Amino acid sequence: MENILKEFLDGLIEAERLWKNADHLIYVTYGVVKDDKLILRALENLIDSVIKTVSVVLKFEYFFKKIELSKDTRKNLETFFNKLGRKYGFNKEDEKIIREIIFVGKKHKESSVEFSGKGKAVILDENSVKYEINLIKIKDFLKISKKLLENANRNFREIF
Repeated sequence: MENILKEFLDGLIEAERLWKNADHLIYVTYGVVKDDKLILRALENLIDSVIKTVSVVLKFEYFFKKIELSKDTRKNLETFFNKLGRKYGFNKEDEKIIREIIFVGKKHKESSVEFSGKGKAVILDENSVKYEINLIKIKDFLKISKKLLENANRNFREIF
């Protein structure tokens, strides 16, 4: 059991490391370098952090028999929001932003065309639908994903 609990903590530590990388890219490096490609790099770190955090939370709650998991990731995401959202301190607006982070992350991974400039990054999907991420949006993403990490850490500390 100790190994499993260590695995949960290691997952959160990794998610926090990814979040810090994204935060540093936006608030420190971007301010010095002014390279709009950093927005996409920060987005990648942020997406990985959010997915890692949600995954660890779901596994953690499943381990303590609070929820049931499915092989379908969409169902598991719905379980996260419907059954765990309140416990992890999320309102509908937070949920909307986390869903947007995951959606943009999926589009980013599937995209064959991306470019950046003028303070934003643009992702084109296979149907040439455009998704824009600017500094304001990425900072909002950082704020909500930090809230997710902090609440997960808080709930985990109550058990450990």
